[in-house]
Amino acid sequence: MIWLGQMLIIVLLSLLFIFALLWAHDSYLRRQITAQLPAAGQFIETPRADLHYLKSEADTGAEEQPVFVLIHGSSASCYDVMASMGAALQPFGTVLAFDRPGLGRSRLKVSAEAMAHPGEQADELHLAIAKLGYKNPIIIGHSWGGSVAMAYAQRHGDAMTGAVILAAPLYPWDNKPAWYNRMVTWPLVGRLLTHSVVTKYGLGQLQAGVAATAYPERIFDGYSEKVGLAGVLLPRNFITNAIYSNQLSDHLAKMQHGYGSVTTPLILIGGDRDQTVHTKRNSHRLQETLPQTELIYLRGVGHMLHHTQIDKITDAARRLAKRQVQAGIHEFGQRQAD
Repeated sequence: MIWLGQMLIIVLLSLLFIFALLWAHDSYLRRQITAQLPAAGQFIETPRADLHYLKSEADTGAEEQPVFVLIHGSSASCYDVMASMGAALQPFGTVLAFDRPGLGRSRLKVSAEAMAHPGEQADELHLAIAKLGYKNPIIIGHSWGGSVAMAYAQRHGDAMTGAVILAAPLYPWDNKPAWYNRMVTWPLVGRLLTHSVVTKYGLGQLQAGVAATAYPERIFDGYSEKVGLAGVLLPRNFITNAIYSNQLSDHLAKMQHGYGSVTTPLILIGGDRDQTVHTKRNSHRLQETLPQTELIYLRGVGHMLHHTQIDKITDAARRLAKRQVQAGIHEFGQRQAD
């Protein structure tokens, strides 16, 4: 029996050694990721978060100009939406792009669970925008950020000009959260995984993930490096992002009951080839609930339309600034064959 005890000790020590090597390698990769992230912008404190944001202003000399607020989606950051829409919108007004609370370089003062509702995130962004001195923003949200934009319209509709909602989940769905999102939120196990496995595994999946999400379109070369996409693999970001993703459907199930009372001007944009968020089950459904809403339905377009359909988004944002919403469904393009 002594030899059995010795064998168990050897096995445990071997496992600890292997785990230590995995942790050390992931730590090295995380330092590399952090060093290669795009330069930080500015920070503003709200009651429940320290929010990181990027800012770009039009050189028009006009005192009154639109304020466009960009809200990124899941597994992304403010660099993503600023890279896609910032330059296009900057000639026409002030552009602010926020890291959503707890993601990117933003930090939470409360638990991620307490900030998982899109409305809670909308509240913090609303406070930050007001604190920065801006009024009546045009909120532009992509994907998960579109859910936040919709919540913003529900909670702060009187304090905004309107919202452009891009490829957004707006209603609950039946599928379970992704297995990796569930696993990394388990107590202790999640922390061990995100510090020893997630980084090295995730780095090998980033490019394929971008291509699959954008399909059938393509994103510009160097996208991942420019927007610091690997930053989502950092443990705090990965776990917070997972918590938000896991809980979104349940929160949308409650949010949907208040959609009919929204009077804020909305322009929805979605693609018929979106494999991440089904446009007809979300944007079309909302347009039926709110007939005064405009839906731009793009044939042959996938989920990353905020990078591939910038002209359509810019036109929608500029019209929204003038409250020129064209109610109804407007289709463009032709469906592409696989």
